[in-house]
Amino acid sequence: MIFEINILTILVMAALGGLSSYLANQSIAVFHDGLRPLLPQYLNKTIDRKSLFATSFALSFGLVIGFGLPTSITGKIIIVHTILLACDIIGTAFPDNKKGMILSAAVGALYGVLLLFGMQAIMSIFAKLPINFTSNLSSVGSLIIISFCVFPAVAIAYQRGVKEASIVLALTMLIKHLTTLFGKFTINNVKVALNADGMALLFGILAMLVAAARTKKEDTGEAAKVFSLFEDNIVRIRKNIVLLAVSGAIVALATSLLLISEGPASLTLTAEGKYGEAAMVALGRMLGFIPLVMTTAIMSGVYSPAGTKAVHVPALLLINFGIMGLVGSFFIGALIMIIEVLLLNVIAKGMDKSPGLKELGDNTRTAMSKVLDLALLVGGMLAANAIAPTIGYIFVIGLYFINQNSKKPIPTMAVGPVGAIAVGILVNILHLIGLFPVSK
Repeated sequence: MIFEINILTILVMAALGGLSSYLANQSIAVFHDGLRPLLPQYLNKTIDRKSLFATSFALSFGLVIGFGLPTSITGKIIIVHTILLACDIIGTAFPDNKKGMILSAAVGALYGVLLLFGMQAIMSIFAKLPINFTSNLSSVGSLIIISFCVFPAVAIAYQRGVKEASIVLALTMLIKHLTTLFGKFTINNVKVALNADGMALLFGILAMLVAAARTKKEDTGEAAKVFSLFEDNIVRIRKNIVLLAVSGAIVALATSLLLISEGPASLTLTAEGKYGEAAMVALGRMLGFIPLVMTTAIMSGVYSPAGTKAVHVPALLLINFGIMGLVGSFFIGALIMIIEVLLLNVIAKGMDKSPGLKELGDNTRTAMSKVLDLALLVGGMLAANAIAPTIGYIFVIGLYFINQNSKKPIPTMAVGPVGAIAVGILVNILHLIGLFPVSK
């Protein structure tokens, strides 16, 4: 794994797991955006604790097992879903009384620590197999970096149509090509090297914002009336601003320690040491999640332990700054969460006045999901074929179509990582029975 196991990382993972489980147990914050709107029903006694836990388990368990763990193993950094979705389950598994509060925090902390050691143990076991396929797993994310700059054009296609999207896509490719050709130069004896993927992604994000801003709506005053209905929910979130600030601080610190990553694309970039590009990708994902997190928070009175994911951006940029970077990420993460909570009603009203921005958030998430689905699927095929040239492609392609017809399919995004790991294990089994010889 990329991260180190020491006293600090153990404490941070324990704190992240413990606090996140506590927040879920007390209905203060949950990570799964689909669970958040259901919590008011529990708070209003419409559903009981068992029903809440069953729903949380159904929503999150498959993502943890089918997406979080395989993606973390292939990327060698823990994707944040692996811990925070599990903490949603842990928090709702216990009653929200004093005993349940303590137990949920303790079990969550234990889970965080076990996850830290467990990930390392899994990689160590893989490394000791007769056929060590861990080096090939990096191919799973190899296309994410190349393809991610496409998602803004895809989002614009959903929002503004194919014509504008085609123009943005063409300009994105042009900017990437020109940056590759002319992006290295010297200014006052200082060598400057622009990253082609980063510049293309920056252009795409700016194009998305311009497209969203072109959608206007007159202010009729309805926004104030609508959001006044949820004023009690905003007050409830603000009462827990200190705990949420600490949560944001710990998430940011864990990011700077290379323990967690906010998504598959930034995970791949972070693992390669491209922290600036990873921050750019995290910024793009943040834009997609602001409307969703803010809207569900206002409707439910429950926030997210990672907020709008903005805490990851400065944390990534501060990775190379040693102790000062860790301290900075902690306090900046707390500050960002405080600002988000204080601006809840302002941002929500702003989205209502600019419907293009809310629509942009929905389209951005859809576009990123589609691009990542394809990139990870093809990346998984490349990794599987590198591990087993005779059966790798066939296995992953077959797994994809079988999964599509399964009664309980795993997320499409997880098919590539799961397929690559499964092929690695399969070739070791075949090797042990003499059906997969190792070439010398």
